[in-house]
This record gives sequence, structure tokens and C-alpha cells, in this order.
Amino acid sequence: MKHVLRYLWKDKVFVVACACAIMSMFFVIPSSAYLDYINWKVLIIMFTLMIAVAGFYETHFFDFVATKLVIHFKSIKYIGLVIILTTFFLAMLLTNDAVLLTLVPFTIFVTKHTRTEKYAVIIIILQTIAANMGSALTPMGDPQNIYLYAFYDIPFKDFIVATLPITVMGFILVTLTTLVKVPNQACELNIIAPKVSWKKLFLYALILINALLSVLRIVDIEYTLIVTLILALIYGRHLFKRVDYTLLLTFTSFFIFTGNLGQMSVIKDAISGFLNSNLHVFLMGIGVSQVISNVPAAVLLSTFTDALYWKDLLQGVNIGAMGTIIGSLASLITFKYMIREYPKETKSYLITYTLLSLIFIVVISTVILTLF
Repeated sequence: MKHVLRYLWKDKVFVVACACAIMSMFFVIPSSAYLDYINWKVLIIMFTLMIAVAGFYETHFFDFVATKLVIHFKSIKYIGLVIILTTFFLAMLLTNDAVLLTLVPFTIFVTKHTRTEKYAVIIIILQTIAANMGSALTPMGDPQNIYLYAFYDIPFKDFIVATLPITVMGFILVTLTTLVKVPNQACELNIIAPKVSWKKLFLYALILINALLSVLRIVDIEYTLIVTLILALIYGRHLFKRVDYTLLLTFTSFFIFTGNLGQMSVIKDAISGFLNSNLHVFLMGIGVSQVISNVPAAVLLSTFTDALYWKDLLQGVNIGAMGTIIGSLASLITFKYMIREYPKETKSYLITYTLLSLIFIVVISTVILTLF
């Protein structure tokens, strides 16, 4: 029981989602209609991506790429910039949380190795923001992107056009902030790139491509699931243990909760009545993300948001990844590393992260609302 309670305490979003789903069942009696609430395509794509990313993580590919890029620089400013931009670009294809799980420990290792730990906090903060802004570009970069892409059946080109301003502005702001905040202190970095299992990498790349073909709607979701299961069962059974089943159950719980809310006409009409303009949807996407994080915010708000405003919701929840530390589930991953490695810097981390995030939100939102 202690282990179960400890596990649930670590994943409060799942507990809240479960509680909301169960409470909603008292108002809408469970039936076979519940199956229609669940977006199976989203769950299958997420499952496939989790298998592929777990395989990539195991091959040390992320560490290999980062090491090869940073060993040529002799200043912590440019080493930090390379790490941050590597995080930014890898998050577009391999999800922000997976990249942070690898590259945040890499940053900690590099700053310790070069005796520049006093700059680790600012680099990690900018890494986190970079991961959220880079992953905003593509459907597979974030769980909420996968969901909204499938929910509104958004054409891939239209999706990229909608998210490109966020990613471009994020790139500019992250780069400029790094150049200003991280000093040009000389340091010596002598590390060897880890060995990569290229055969395994090729296999996991096939699983990733399989998922991407499904995202691009080239391959049917049923074939994606079958191919993933066959490859994983034959070559990587251990990867099933690395899947974040809690996140999949969190999505399922929110599907049930929002599905039931959609059946309550009073609640549906009240919320839908407010989400009746581009600006309202955009601001609600940012605001709700600050309270419950952007993944559940996307699921909740999409239930009451007309397809006419999909772009505003998509942009809102992606910008809402910044702000409070719970704005994005990926941000919590970084925060856990901070608590463990630099407990004395926790307050400084939260203040700096929040202030920079708010500045980024204001600047990016202003540009989007003014120009687009």
C-alpha cells in the first residue's frame, strides 16, 4: 500500500484525472457509449512513440549527438547554447519529455566536469523552455499536439503553419537569452562520446517512422499498432516496461471526464458560450494550462471548442507550456532533477523560470495576436 500511495503521490495529474472521471460517472451512467469518448488513434500513436523513444534512449543516441556537438567548444556560453539548441531541435521529433530526460542529466554532467555548475540552473531553465518551444512545431512533439491533431483532423501543412510562429519566436528568444545570461567563460571539456548500438537504433527508427507515417495519415492506425507490436515483441520486449502507461491512463480518464461533461447540456452550453471567439479560446488555452498543465487543458477545452477555433486552441496550449512550473508535464521532469541535484537553488530556479516564461509568453502572444 505504501508503494502504491507513493506512486500516486508522484503523479498527481493522473490522480486528479481519475477522480474527475469517477465523479462524472455519477452524473452520466457508464455504458458502451463511453468507448466512443476515447480517441484510440491518439493512444496508439502515443504508445508507438513511447516504444520508439524508449529504444532511442537505450542506445545513448541523444548523448552521442550532444557530445559530438559540444566537444568542439571551449566556452560555457557556447557549450550551453549548443545543448539548448540540440534540445530544441530533437524535441520536434522525439517528444520534449524524452529529450529532457536525457539532456538535462547531460547538462549536469558537463557543468560538473567543467567546473561551471553555477551556470547549470540558467542552462537547464532555457533547456526546458527550448524543449517546449521546439516540440510545439510538430504533431509528435507533444502529447497535446498529437491529441489536437487527431481530434480536429488537422491537415499536416496547416498544423505546421499554425505552430511555426511559436517555434520561430521561441528559437530567437531562447538564443538571445542564452547569449545574454550565460557568460563567455573559458572551460576545458574532455569527454568521449558514448558508443551507439547502430543496429538497435535502426530497428527503433523503423518503429518511429511507423508512428510518423500514421501521424501523416499515410498508414492506417491499425497497421501502425500491429507493426509496432510485432517488432517490439520480437526485438525489444523489455521496452514495454518503459512505456508510460500512467500517461495513457491519464488521457483515458480525461476522455471519459470530458465526454461526460459534453453530455451535460447546462455545462456544455455555458462553457461553449464563452469559447466563442479566437481571442477567448487563445487566452483560455494559455490560462487553463497554468492550472492543470497543457495536456489536460487541450483535452478539456477541445470538448467545448468549435473546430473553427482549432488554431487558437493549439497555439494557446503550446504557449501555455511556459509560465507556471506545471504548465507542461515536461517542465516537471526538469524540476525533479533540480530538487535532487541543486536543492538550495530551488527557489532561485522557480523565480527565474517563471519570470523568463512570463516574458516569453507576453512577447510570443503579442507577436501572434498582432501579426497573425
